[in-house]
Amino acid sequence: MPLGNQGLVVIAVVCTEAILAGGFIGTRVVIRTSSTKGIGIDDWVLMSTWIVQVAFVCAITVSCHYGFGQHNTDLSKPDVRMATKAELVAQCIVSCAMGLSKAAVGMFLMRIVVQKWHKVVLWFWISTMMGWSILLSITVFAQCVPFESLYDERVPREYCSLDLTTIAYIMCSWSAAMDFFLAGFPWMVLWKLNMGKKEKVTICVSLSLGILAGICGVVRTSGLYVLSHTEDYLFATAESVIWTSSELTITLICVSVPVLRPIWVRLLGGTISDRYYKQSEGSRGIVTIGRMRNPRPADMEIGLGTIRHDGKNANVTTIGASRRNSDDGSERTILRDNQAIQRTREVTVAYEDNYRGSD
Repeated sequence: MPLGNQGLVVIAVVCTEAILAGGFIGTRVVIRTSSTKGIGIDDWVLMSTWIVQVAFVCAITVSCHYGFGQHNTDLSKPDVRMATKAELVAQCIVSCAMGLSKAAVGMFLMRIVVQKWHKVVLWFWISTMMGWSILLSITVFAQCVPFESLYDERVPREYCSLDLTTIAYIMCSWSAAMDFFLAGFPWMVLWKLNMGKKEKVTICVSLSLGILAGICGVVRTSGLYVLSHTEDYLFATAESVIWTSSELTITLICVSVPVLRPIWVRLLGGTISDRYYKQSEGSRGIVTIGRMRNPRPADMEIGLGTIRHDGKNANVTTIGASRRNSDDGSERTILRDNQAIQRTREVTVAYEDNYRGSD
């Protein structure tokens, strides 16, 4: 059956979005691979989600080939059966992809949070979302007995024990609610970290782009009534498939964007945080290990000692990282290295020419 009506639009949208998501995820993985700790569990979940998304694209493309997105009256009965069967497979696959995508965001945020209740809340959202996703995937084919009756009118239907529409409403509503939660959660978690205000806003805004996925989820949920109120199933559900793919893609992009920040920082010329191990001119041999910037009045000295090096005395001053920590230190730990937030200390070593050698 030649492609027609909404079939071409569906293929164009889902393929473009899969390629776009793959580009963002691939770049994210390259950046993470170059870090000291390599890729983490959130990256593996993200890559797995994209693989499942590609499987969804393949299934829905097959359905479009047989007539998905077109009116039943314009299709032969064999084509209706094949298109419906392939779409059911696609729905089963994308339900799993939606759960995995939200889990990837939760796993990413799990590396940022430090308080126990933050982790408990994230695990609650991840586990419940995955539970509803798996249940919806099972319901797609287990809603009626025998399941062949779902796509083949020649097979008599004995009974239907599960209501796909109700479960889809719950799952999609829960997914949208999680999108909005994950969009606001970083602001509460990151705002008290020892980072520059500009960096905090940048990261939080990047993660908050997930609100767009929530909007797609709301639109998708509002159109689920067609699942049980239409005889023109293949045509009526085309828009729902597009919104589902868009929500999935936006989620994958949003969780990838914060990790890509080193790229646009370099494009904009870098930051002062790149200046390490510099020796100031006219300092008479005073070498500063750490950040080359003006000291702050709020710096707190917590240690002072003397060491010897090359016949010279050196004053060693240890500064508490609560104030002298780099503006982007926590940011680089979150976005590049696969670590949790850690407290560090900055050490300044100054050598003084006050040693006299033997005659």
